Amino acid sequence: MEFILEYLPLIIEGFIVTVEVTFFGVIMGLILGTLLAIGDLYGGKIISTLIKIYVEFFRGSSIVVQLFIFYYTIPSMLNTTIDSFIVGLIVFGLNSAAYQKGYIKGAMEAVYEDQMTAALSLGLTKAQAIMYVILPQALRIVIPAWSNEFTSLAKSTAALLVIGERELASAGKTIAAQTWRVLETYTFIAIIYLAWISIVTKILDIIYEKVKIPGIEITT
Repeated sequence: MEFILEYLPLIIEGFIVTVEVTFFGVIMGLILGTLLAIGDLYGGKIISTLIKIYVEFFRGSSIVVQLFIFYYTIPSMLNTTIDSFIVGLIVFGLNSAAYQKGYIKGAMEAVYEDQMTAALSLGLTKAQAIMYVILPQALRIVIPAWSNEFTSLAKSTAALLVIGERELASAGKTIAAQTWRVLETYTFIAIIYLAWISIVTKILDIIYEKVKIPGIEITT
C-alpha cells in the first residue's frame, strides 16, 4: 500500500474536515438539543409544537436532502451562495440537535420529579432547579446516547460528497478513481474511521463510568 503515502496529504485534509464537521455537529447539537428539550418540557403548547415540527423534519428526512436544501435551494431563493463547509457545519449541527433533544429530554424526565421537588423545597426557583439540579444530572445520564450520536454523525459525514466538500470518504473516492486500487484504498479509509471513532467512544465510556448516577439511565 505504498501508493497511499503519495496521497497522504489528501487523506489528512479529508480527515480534518470529517473531524471538524463531526465535533462541531455534536457540540452544536448538544447545546441546541438542550435548549429544545427545555423548550419542549417547559415552553408551553405552541413552543412544544414548533419544536416537534423541527425535530420531525430533521429526523424524518435524509441528511442528503437536508444538505441539498441548505446548499442549493435556500441560497437559490436568496440569490446568494454559501460555502459548502459552512453548510456542512450548519446541517450536521441542526440534524444532531433534533436527535439529541430526544436523548436529553428523556434524561431530564428520568430525574425530574423527585429532584425538582427537592430543589423547590430548598428555596430554588424552577429555572434555578433546572439549571443547577436537573441539567447537571441529565447531562451525565445522556453520555451513552451522546456517544451513539457521535458515531452516527461521524459516519454520516460521507454525505458531504453530494455538495462537493472533500471529507475522508470523498478523499478515498478520489484516490480510488485515480489509482484503481479500490480495495486497498477503502480498506485504509475504513481503518481510519474505525480507529478514531473507537478511540473517542472509548474515552466517552470511561468518562461515563466515572460520572454515571447508579440506578438512573435512559435507553439509547
